[in-house]
Amino acid sequence: MSAAPAHQPELARPCVLFVDDDAGNRQAFLSTFRREMDVLLAKNMKEVWEHLATSHVHVVIADQRMPGTPGSQMLAMVRERYPAIKRMLITGYSDIEAVIEAVNKAGVMHYCSKPWDPSELVDVVRKAYDEVRAEEERTAYTEKLITANQQLEFALRQRLLS
Repeated sequence: MSAAPAHQPELARPCVLFVDDDAGNRQAFLSTFRREMDVLLAKNMKEVWEHLATSHVHVVIADQRMPGTPGSQMLAMVRERYPAIKRMLITGYSDIEAVIEAVNKAGVMHYCSKPWDPSELVDVVRKAYDEVRAEEERTAYTEKLITANQQLEFALRQRLLS
């Protein structure tokens, strides 16, 4: 069965960037969720920035315990550069400090534990995607209203001057 063209809005899928330093976890995530969403994989901050610069990512899911940049810190940096992207933290450890940091500094919308529950994760990603799309639609509508208002103001000025 061939994939549907990406330009059909009714078949739009969330694009999720999954960040984990463990190759097995990245492969497991891809295998589990590739039918429900477009999955991008990264093992470090460098790859995260490359994906975010070249793809329309809706959700970033980062593992907390990674060498170099912990997930909560990584998500905080993503929030600074790409505030519209929804952020989630995932970890195999119960690290309350990491969760607090992720919520307070990175604005994560969801915390998941490993092993993840596929149906829960799909539901949470779908909710995040719906929120991103709704905000994009509000922004586009606002821009249309601003343009229409500018055109009306111009027409009114032209009329008053003639």
